[in-house]
Amino acid sequence: MKPVTALWVIAAVLAAALPLSMGVGDPLDRLRATVRLERPLKEAIPTEHRGWRMLQEDELREYELEITKVDDYVSRLYAGPAGARVLLYLAYHGNKERGMDTLYHNASICYPAAGWNLASERFEDVTLHDIAKVVPTCRYLFERGSEKITVLTFFKVDDELLDQSPRNKPFWMLAEKLTPDLDDSPGTFVQAQLVVPVGDDRLTAEAHQRRFLQDFGTAIFQAIP
Repeated sequence: MKPVTALWVIAAVLAAALPLSMGVGDPLDRLRATVRLERPLKEAIPTEHRGWRMLQEDELREYELEITKVDDYVSRLYAGPAGARVLLYLAYHGNKERGMDTLYHNASICYPAAGWNLASERFEDVTLHDIAKVVPTCRYLFERGSEKITVLTFFKVDDELLDQSPRNKPFWMLAEKLTPDLDDSPGTFVQAQLVVPVGDDRLTAEAHQRRFLQDFGTAIFQAIP
């Protein structure tokens, strides 16, 4: 399968496997307000940047928007230096509780449910030198037959960065539920995934993910509050 085709097969997984990522959330929505973005993500995230250019943009269908309840998102395939291909999925919820309690794409659940086997899971801090920020990430390696993909994830809940889905962190979730809210802000919830097909060289695929995040990191964090 060609790399571009393979990545758009993966894009379909983002939508088709969403119901399988359901977690048990707090049934009480503390606040119904929404923090609005200054600019839509599709405007804030550049289509061409530092040697990367958008090849294709994916649109969520109406029922997928109803399931995920995202307030904004971007799903794009980029081409970069040395033949790199990176699929960026960035989803924004302008209400933290609504984001954590609704359906969202949890890589450790959705990909296995779609027939991919989890081969490895590693954690890595990626430094964004432009804004002096260290981003904790989780890198999953999935295999299905002769195909391999690497999925780099991070989450942002209010101002806190997480390498994995909060649903993979029961102690963090417990502490979050027990920590009193000292203001009436609804908070925000953001998830990001960078998906790259793996050929014979896994390290090269991982380097493409790292470079993309470093190149686009400033734009991503400027786009979300």
